[in-house]
Amino acid sequence: MKHFRNQSESFFREIRKVIIYKSTSISYINNLKGIIPELMNALISFDVVPESFSHKIPTKTQNNNYLFELDANFPLLDLSTETVDFCFDNLNKEDFAILFQTNTDQLLFGNDREPIKVEFIDNKKNDNTGNDEYTIALSGKSIIKPKYKNL
Repeated sequence: MKHFRNQSESFFREIRKVIIYKSTSISYINNLKGIIPELMNALISFDVVPESFSHKIPTKTQNNNYLFELDANFPLLDLSTETVDFCFDNLNKEDFAILFQTNTDQLLFGNDREPIKVEFIDNKKNDNTGNDEYTIALSGKSIIKPKYKNL
């Protein structure tokens, strides 16, 4: 018999980075095996404020098969022209694989056959509150169970 103690962890897990790769950087087979692509192959990397990061990866069924659906977003606070132009020119496509990096592990989602959509959304208010930001929204589906790898 397998027994689980079912106790909470003694530490806090928090997101630290979101790394975006072109979907061609990770093959379906490597994604299935949980092989993380080299960082030098990444398109862009974002440091993330943990409190502002939101994600869910619910398990769903389609034709009696399991499916995992990513829905994540975080604010981009760097409003420099260089950052905004780069994101506008390179994102807003469904052509990516995503790596979430926490203080304890990494999670890879997406591949060349199941690309992830990354949207760059303007949320500037220009209302003198200092709350101007863009949002990076990530979404996609995969039949491959998300792979966690310890750091």
